[in-house]
Order: sequence, then structure tokens, then C-alpha cells
Amino acid sequence: MGCHFPENQSIFAQRGKAGEKNEDCAEQVLCQKAIRAFLMPSNAPMAVIAKSNFQSLRILLVITVIVVTAVTFWIGSRYPSLDEKAIMGGSAQLEDPLAFEALIQIQPSDSLLVRIVYTTINWVETVLEGMAFGLVIGACFLTLIGMIPVRGHRNGFVNSLIGVAVGSPLGVCVNCSAPVAKGLHDGGARLETTLATMFSSPTLNVIVLSMLFSIFPLYLVVIKLSQTLLFILVLVPLLSRWAFREERVQTYDDSFCLIEPPSAPQVDESWPSVVRNTSILLGRNLSYIVIRTVPLMLLAGILGAVVANVIPLQTLVDYPPSILSVAVIALVGIFLPVPVAFDLILVAVLITAGAPMIYSMTLLFTLGIFSVYPFLIVWKTISPRVAVILTVVLVLIGVAGGIIAEEIHQAEIRDMLEFLEQGI
Repeated sequence: MGCHFPENQSIFAQRGKAGEKNEDCAEQVLCQKAIRAFLMPSNAPMAVIAKSNFQSLRILLVITVIVVTAVTFWIGSRYPSLDEKAIMGGSAQLEDPLAFEALIQIQPSDSLLVRIVYTTINWVETVLEGMAFGLVIGACFLTLIGMIPVRGHRNGFVNSLIGVAVGSPLGVCVNCSAPVAKGLHDGGARLETTLATMFSSPTLNVIVLSMLFSIFPLYLVVIKLSQTLLFILVLVPLLSRWAFREERVQTYDDSFCLIEPPSAPQVDESWPSVVRNTSILLGRNLSYIVIRTVPLMLLAGILGAVVANVIPLQTLVDYPPSILSVAVIALVGIFLPVPVAFDLILVAVLITAGAPMIYSMTLLFTLGIFSVYPFLIVWKTISPRVAVILTVVLVLIGVAGGIIAEEIHQAEIRDMLEFLEQGI
């Protein structure tokens, strides 16, 4: 046995057979000490250690901001609100086409333009807290990733899992997670992590999942979860590898960053100056995220209000089911920028009202997992190709899920009728 340095010079000679086991153990200890001495010499400059400590302090400060912001948002707003919706379940009232509660009530006598304006205002008021949270977290991730030398794994499936671990606890709608995805991507995160974070936040949150299980029949839950997990954990990595190859390669370069990376701490920099400079950097990155996402948010709110009032879902589901009508339903569901858990409540209302199951299941998947706002963010931030392909794939999955759910629903009806006939 021998231990080799890069020069391939042996430190210890080959041992004889007598006492070989004990000598090998002693050799391993000496070898480890020699390696440590080689890698970390005793006369290493203190400046290197100081820079490392200051960089660690920067990272710790950003992580602290993330934790404080997240806990404050979760405890003070998000989870109490989701708990309330979970308690109401399918009996919750929807006061606006894009919001649970309306700041300004829409009257039947209002003109189309007035309804669009009111819906836009109600939507902005509904997502305001979640959007502020998403902007801050997006800026923090943009700052943090620039300080980390390795931004992910070489395996795309692992990176999707990392994205789910980051996104699912956020508890925000896909619109509010879009700025987070912007910060991740521009900071240099892997493409799969960025997309998985955005898609998992509105779909795999623990309270949203509990609402899903408590409101809907088991077969709808299985279809919804199977489609969601298949898309995020399997299709996103595969699409990134084969369809988004150019966009993916960029993010697998650990030097990739769309903003100027933070400068290395100076040797003579004090801890207060590190705190001050990190705060300035966070503020600069927050401005970067706000400038590039808030105008698109307002545009998405207006476009969503137009579609929600011109093509109401309650009207669409009255049409006889066909492949074309289901595809239109899926497209409208993908387009509308609804708040978190809105899809569950709306679909529960539609099922109670007797809407065809093929429409209900299609909306249960497409409504909430994507929308016009993240579409615009992906279009501007990553590429138009990624935005379009993701939309097409989601529509196809939604249509397929609707067809499967309709077949199961019809089979249940046939079984029930046969049982009743036998009883008669």
C-alpha cells in the first residue's frame, strides 16, 4: 500500500507480510497527516483565512435574510391563509374571476372594460404579498448563488429534485414563484432546478396537497399527482437535455451568471463593512429583479383579466366535450394567472355544478401550474423556445389527463347503473 502526492512520489515503502495490518493502519494515519500538511501548510497566509471567513459571513447573512423573510411570510400570511382555504374546501366562494376575494365588487351591469379593470385590481391585491415575498427571495437567491462555486449537480434529475426541495415549501402561486425562478436562473442555477422550483411551489406544497386529498375523489388525486411528478421530475430533465440543450449547457458552466458577480472580500475589510456591502448588494439585486419582473406582472394581470372576462371558464364548460374544446380549456387554464389553491376551489365548484369530468380534470392540472406571467418570464429570461415547448407539453398532459379521468368516471357510472339494475 502507498500514499501518493501529485508528483507520484511514494511516502511509505511497501510493507512486509509480518505485522502488515497494524502497519497499514499506522500508515493511513501518517498519510492523512501528510496530505493535510501538503494541502494546508502551517505557514498559509492569514489573508486567505480572513477572506474565507468574510465570504462565509456574506453567505450566512444572505441565508439569514432568506430564513427570516420566509418564516415571517409563512407564519404571518401564507399558511394561515391556506389553512383557511383548506377548512372551507369546495364550499369557498370565489368573488372574482381571478381572486378569492374582491377588493372591488364586479356588478352584472358593469361594462366589459370596467370588469377587466376591476379584475386586474383584485388580482394585484390578491397576489401582492406573495409577489413581494417572491421578489425578495428571488433577489436573495440571485445574490447567494453568485457566492457559491458549485451551483448544482451534473445530473439533471438530481437538479429537479433540488428544485422541488426549494420550491415546494415556498407555498406561493406560480406567478409569485416566477421572480424566484428569475433570480435562480440569472444567478447561475441549473436549468432543471430553476424550472422545478417554479412548478413545484404551487403544486407540491403540503397544504395544497392536503386540500387535494380532502376535496377530490382518489382517482383524480392520483391522476393529478402522477402528471405533476412526471412533468417535474422526468419531463423537465429530459426536455432540458434534449430540447433545451443550448439553454441547459449555459447553466452547467459554474462561472455562468447574468449579473456581475460580487467582488471578493478584501483582506483589510472589517465585519461591519462586510455587512454593509452585502446589504448594498442585496438591494441592488432586488432592484434588478423588480425592474425586470414587475412590469411583466402588471401586463400578465391585464391579459389574464381580459381572457377571464371575455372567455369565462364557466361558459366554456357548457360546450359539449370534444378534443378541440378540451384543448381550448387546457390553453385557457395554462394562460390564467390564478393565485395558489384557486384551481382546487374552482374545479371543486365546477364538479359540484355538473361540469364534464374531462373539463374538470384538464383544469385541475393546467390551472395553476403555469400561466401567462411565468411564460413571459421564461420567454425573456431563458428563451422563447423553452416557454413555448413547456406550454405545449403542459397542454398535452392536461388533455391526456382529462381523457383518462373521463373514462374512469364513465366506468364508475356504468358500474353504478349495473349495480342498481341488479338490485331492481
